[in-house]
Amino acid sequence: MLFLYRPRQTWLPIKVPRNMTVQQQRAYNLRMQGQFDSTRRVASAPPATVERDPIDALQRLGDMHAAGTLTDEEFAAAKAKVLGTAPGAT
Repeated sequence: MLFLYRPRQTWLPIKVPRNMTVQQQRAYNLRMQGQFDSTRRVASAPPATVERDPIDALQRLGDMHAAGTLTDEEFAAAKAKVLGTAPGAT
C-alpha cells in the first residue's frame, strides 16, 4: 500500500511563531506585501471618470433621431440628460 505524505504546511494551521508578537507579524506581513507590490509590472487602472463631449453626444443623438431610431420623446429626454436640464423645460 502506498502512502503519500503531505508537507506539514498543508495540513497544520500556521500559527504566529513563539518568538514573534502579533504586531511584529503584522508589520512583517505589511513589509512583505509592500515588497511584492513594488514588483508589479502592470500599471494601475486609470480613474473611471471620463469626460464626455456633449457636442459629440448631441450629434450622435441627432443622427439617431434623423434615422428614426429615437422617437421625439426619447430624443428630448436624452438631449435633456446630456445637457443636464429637466425634460420639457426648453
